[in-house]
Amino acid sequence: MRKLKERRFVFLLNRTNRLKKRVAVLESLALENIKAKEILTVEETLELFKMSRSTFDRLRKKGFKVSQPNRNGKIYVNRAELEKFLQKK
Repeated sequence: MRKLKERRFVFLLNRTNRLKKRVAVLESLALENIKAKEILTVEETLELFKMSRSTFDRLRKKGFKVSQPNRNGKIYVNRAELEKFLQKK
């Protein structure tokens, strides 16, 4: 019985490690996809530039312009403009 539990544990451990590797590959592919885009959502911007939402909001208060087509709608960021804005600071 004990040997069966040990084998099950090893199986689950191996499966977990394989899943972690697959998740890492998918995350890297998603990041590459984001890097190729010129117009980003706030979530993509935060992930790409490794910043928090509060930092993003502070940049907006300091004068960074974003596009928000509808009131209370999605916010879009031009990646090139954000990079220029960050270079100035």
